[in-house]
Amino acid sequence: MRVLSDLVFRLRALSPEAALREARRRFGAEVAHREGVREAWGIGVVTDLWADGWHALRQLRRHPGFAGVSILTLALGIGATVALASVVQGLMLRPLPFPDEDRLVVFWSQFDWRGVEFDFVAERAGAYEGIAAYTTNAVTYHSGSGTSLLQNALVSADMFDVLEARPILGRTLQPGEDRPGAEPVVVIGYGMWQGDFGADPNVVGRRIPLGGEPTTVIGVMGPDFYFPTPECRAWRPLVLDRDSQNYRGNGYLTLVGRLRDGITDAGVQADLGTLAVALGERFTYPAAWDKTRGAHVIPFREYVLGDVEPALLLLLGAVGLILVMTCTNAAALILARTSDRTSEIAVRTALGAGRGRVARQVLAESIVLALVAGTLGAVLAQSVFGILVASLPLTGGYASAVAFPWTGFAAAFLLALVVAFVVALAPMTSLFRGRLGSLRGSRSDAGLQRRTGRMQGILVTAEVVLALTLATGAALLVRSVARMQAIEIGLDPENVVTLNLVAGEAEMDETARRGFFAEAVQQAEALPGVRAAALVNRLPIRDGGWQGPANIRSRPDIDRSERPNAVWRSATPHYFDVMGMTIVQGRAFTDTDRAGAVDVAIVSESFARFAWPGDDPIGKLVSGTFEQEGQWRTVVGVAAETRMFDLTGENPFAMYAPFAQAPTAGISQVLVLQGERNATSLIPGVRAMIGGLDDRIAVSRAGPMEDVVAAAMAEPLRLRFYLMLFAGLGLVLSAVGVYGVVSYAVTRRRSEFGIRMALGATAGAILTDVVRRGVVPVGVGVIAGAVVSLALGNVISRFLYGVAPRDPGSLVVAAAVLFGTGIVAAVVPAWRAGRVNPVEALRAE
Repeated sequence: MRVLSDLVFRLRALSPEAALREARRRFGAEVAHREGVREAWGIGVVTDLWADGWHALRQLRRHPGFAGVSILTLALGIGATVALASVVQGLMLRPLPFPDEDRLVVFWSQFDWRGVEFDFVAERAGAYEGIAAYTTNAVTYHSGSGTSLLQNALVSADMFDVLEARPILGRTLQPGEDRPGAEPVVVIGYGMWQGDFGADPNVVGRRIPLGGEPTTVIGVMGPDFYFPTPECRAWRPLVLDRDSQNYRGNGYLTLVGRLRDGITDAGVQADLGTLAVALGERFTYPAAWDKTRGAHVIPFREYVLGDVEPALLLLLGAVGLILVMTCTNAAALILARTSDRTSEIAVRTALGAGRGRVARQVLAESIVLALVAGTLGAVLAQSVFGILVASLPLTGGYASAVAFPWTGFAAAFLLALVVAFVVALAPMTSLFRGRLGSLRGSRSDAGLQRRTGRMQGILVTAEVVLALTLATGAALLVRSVARMQAIEIGLDPENVVTLNLVAGEAEMDETARRGFFAEAVQQAEALPGVRAAALVNRLPIRDGGWQGPANIRSRPDIDRSERPNAVWRSATPHYFDVMGMTIVQGRAFTDTDRAGAVDVAIVSESFARFAWPGDDPIGKLVSGTFEQEGQWRTVVGVAAETRMFDLTGENPFAMYAPFAQAPTAGISQVLVLQGERNATSLIPGVRAMIGGLDDRIAVSRAGPMEDVVAAAMAEPLRLRFYLMLFAGLGLVLSAVGVYGVVSYAVTRRRSEFGIRMALGATAGAILTDVVRRGVVPVGVGVIAGAVVSLALGNVISRFLYGVAPRDPGSLVVAAAVLFGTGIVAAVVPAWRAGRVNPVEALRAE
């Protein structure tokens, strides 16, 4: 402006003061020109946004109750969503450590293929570039810190080629290293290389003792590689001896194949059909193990994550409902706050602010609110991430392989911005429709109140629908877990501890192992606090394996292919007493059932009913899969039915043999102890005793039997906990929503209540009217939620036991709890309305 006045002064010879007045008259106000320049450069928009943000913070400070409730509910929703989404991303979305993972498949009948079948299938790899086999294994590992168990996989030599995995040091297995007589070699994982060898670059060629046998390290895999699960720390050759009985008679392998590039699903199915026919022509299968039926392949990702994926998706869906509820609740609160500021908005509109400018202010307040909640939610997500991972039914070491990603913080803020736009939608819609910001008086205010009330009612109804869906799912799981806990498992886990004892494959021969295990039982029984001790080759409920067709001497009518499948267990005397298992007929094992005596057996009740219906099983002859050729056992007892593999589903037949008469002692046995009181306190003493007997023995999986039983119910128990938590949060959010709607209505109708009470209305009538209006959206939501819950019943059916997914009892209980919560939430502000003083209410107007 000074430049312009100088120009005028020079042209017209005016005084400086007169020139300045003339410049201002001709060119307008200086402030207007400055604002124009700022707008041209976009500075004004940035300044306005900054000012809107500070104004929003001041609004939050002025209303701490509104801000606190909104931020806390949004933070819970954002934090839970980000934490669980990070788990899903780490497990289900992160690429597997193999190229073209979508071409990797696992054959049906996992851990049931025999060596002879694997070789037969591998020769007919029509649809596959290659087929490999593996089985999981644990071997003793002697290091400077003592003897431990090394979790590893036994893999055929071409497994790494099928996976297309390459080491960072050395090499992988070569053909011939998986056949008898080959030098023992091992490929170690990155974690083992780092932790046990200090990342020594010269580790290749070093010999380490595995199973008592010097084994040469030939390679180191990269940090991201794992197979089949992250807990596997090394890979050794799967030695298949074609001359051994194990090669032809024991099914323990899983087959993995890599599909040829470009092959279609139809081509895969055709190849599987041809393979099934070839298997039927080459091998004879009993009905329980018939591989010619149901031939299929499973994508590798689905195979390794199949057990956890449904649970994760269910929880993610539940968290999504909570997030929607928090958004709905925040939207209702912001709508109430915006409608309470009708006069302020009207004045701003009258002073020239357009609807867009006012809406931007409302949006700014929502963004600030959501960003604060997003920051708190990100911190909450990181804090609970480890707890969440530990609580999920994750096995195979996946819990240690999942970490909270840095992108989780970015996701929290991005989600906060999305939430901000969602929660601002309702008040902004009212603004653009002209429902806010009017100076037309009480009639307009009354219409606004009705419209705002209707919008809040709709939001509360939506909350109730979602809350009832969560509450119904939680009620179903509560009843399901109760049914599972009522199952008769056939044993008493109280004050029983178990420890796995593993001997080296090459360190101890059969005689030495038998001697050690027998001595271990005697020494354990002599420890203070131990009532009894015993050995068993596999623990009930927790362990599988050791099963196959059984022969029944007196039943020639049972065809070879129809022989019953039975699990085979060897145990020492006192085993049934220690585990609390009942012998319902005959006797248990005794010290007289030793090697050289008459071979005896105990069978389960279901086995006895099948084999000798209506007849006495005592004295009958049976033979299991793992018996020597022509070996028969005399049945001396019948054991009550005990859950062998899990708590639900069909329970297999069981056949027990004395440990002293077992064909092999095996390298691994489970020591079971019954304590006088706190059996867990016995574990350190037992470990020390085992180490004193033979420091070559590894002790693992030590813990109470009660934990084993609890682990069998881990998935439903944890899902019940989380759904109950989410359902409880949903009830709280619904209650807050109902309370907010009714409280808002009470505040707005204060003068109406005063007039009605002055004209003779009672406090009870006012309270009833307010509660009725507040409960209406709850009732509508309960009805709609019941319909939604019934429609989504099948989503949770996989996790239920003994309860129908559309169980009416669970739905009624959930609906009653939710409706009762809504009534309580409505009564509190309604009671306040009934205590309105007519004189004070009218004076306030």
